[in-house]
Amino acid sequence: MRKTEIDSKADVGIKCLNFMRKFTVILIAVFLVLSLSACSTSLRSVRQYAEKNGMVVVPAGWFRMGLNSAEINERPEQDVYLDTYLIDKYEVSAAQFAGFLNDKGNPDDRYFSDDRHSTVIGVSYVNGNKVENSKNPSKYVPRRGLENYPANNVSWYGAYAYCRWRGKRLPSEAEWEKAARCDDGRTYPWGDSMPDDKKAMYNQKWRKKGFNVMVPVNALPEGKSCYGALNMAGNVWEWVNDWYRQNYCNFCYGTIEDDVNLAAKLLGVPKSTITYSKEKNAEIPPRENPGGPLLGTFKVMRGGSWYDSYGDLAIRTTYRYWFHPADRYPNFGFRCAKDAPGKKDRAKSGNSGAK
Repeated sequence: MRKTEIDSKADVGIKCLNFMRKFTVILIAVFLVLSLSACSTSLRSVRQYAEKNGMVVVPAGWFRMGLNSAEINERPEQDVYLDTYLIDKYEVSAAQFAGFLNDKGNPDDRYFSDDRHSTVIGVSYVNGNKVENSKNPSKYVPRRGLENYPANNVSWYGAYAYCRWRGKRLPSEAEWEKAARCDDGRTYPWGDSMPDDKKAMYNQKWRKKGFNVMVPVNALPEGKSCYGALNMAGNVWEWVNDWYRQNYCNFCYGTIEDDVNLAAKLLGVPKSTITYSKEKNAEIPPRENPGGPLLGTFKVMRGGSWYDSYGDLAIRTTYRYWFHPADRYPNFGFRCAKDAPGKKDRAKSGNSGAK
């Protein structure tokens, strides 16, 4: 074969190879464009759904949870991954909670307390006149002028039941913190600047201001988080779904035998009935979609409230407190969350402790 023929065939081979390379690059580019377009369309539809339902979208991803330099129950810092979820843009209002009570009632005062501090009251009608009746009301209504103030005096059971009634659920503690803290580790929902009365309602005195220690749930937009959720600092403490533990480990620093003894004691069952993994590392918190302990005595609250005189501490995004699920006070409220559309919502699965 002559050299010119060899060179000609080599040129054809090189051209074919270059063509295949370009074709492959084009295919990859088209695939990436279509994938990004599909993701963008999917996220856009989720945002539209959220907006229609008074919620904001928190996209899937990692964030830094906890604070090593803070109190022991805010430790250890950890990287946590959460799937995309929705959380209410606002705290649940008095008008919304009254609607729930009118549908489901308040059996044995399990869900909330009607007293002089509550934004929701029971009423009855006497000779056509509406009068307050906290003992045996015929209807629940928000106090006049407080329709859009947060529902308060709510127990964890009331918060849990309301969210289920709305087809939602209480947020996990990790979900609440990410929605408030974003993925940049900020100290407060709005950033790292110190709080003031344009961003958060805290350190208020009831005897001086009465119900004006709180603000409407859609007030103080300067204090919103990067995802658009308002009043995640101050106004009312917010219940989350998790049982409380002192820190984020799964029974920190104990042996497996200690864990079994504790679990048996809390559950009131023989130790022989407790199952466990011998490979469990008790000092490593769960890192993907953590839901907290499966059992406990107290439930976690987040966000601080109007009452807290140490507000710059209590309204930090990492601050945690705990109360019995039956407790309710004038500074206790909540908001709901929901899995992104298309996923089985954890409101219908998982161990909440509600009965």
